[in-house]
Amino acid sequence: MVEMFGRYFYIVFLSLLSIGCSKDEEFINETLLGKWELIAYYDQSTRETKNPPIGSDSIKITFEIGDFQGSTGRNTFFGNYISELSNLSLLSLNGTEIAESEWGTLFFQTITSTYNSNQELFIMEYTIERNILNIEYAESRFMLFKAIQ
Repeated sequence: MVEMFGRYFYIVFLSLLSIGCSKDEEFINETLLGKWELIAYYDQSTRETKNPPIGSDSIKITFEIGDFQGSTGRNTFFGNYISELSNLSLLSLNGTEIAESEWGTLFFQTITSTYNSNQELFIMEYTIERNILNIEYAESRFMLFKAIQ
């Protein structure tokens, strides 16, 4: 009887373990570090959202400690950054410039609009909520990125 109980317990335990280790678990990122994909621009004051044009290349960026790199589908970019509390400052921004798409052009224009010539930095603020990285590039204007693996 005890041996039979042990077998059933073992089978139930393995079943629960396999359910708990499902590959379909949602990926969660609560830090700036990691991979992100630009999904929209959002103007909080007008509540207007601008999504990528249909068929456009995706814009992805990866933040590592002190460095970032990414692509617009047509071009690559990279540089250095510092992050303190909710402030994100790009120390440098370099990349290729070949026949950029409308979505990619908007991305680069948005980043360059944050340049502070006195500090020689690209200065933005950010928050992360439910796997969404919100980068505020102007008052009440945000780039929204989703965490990706």
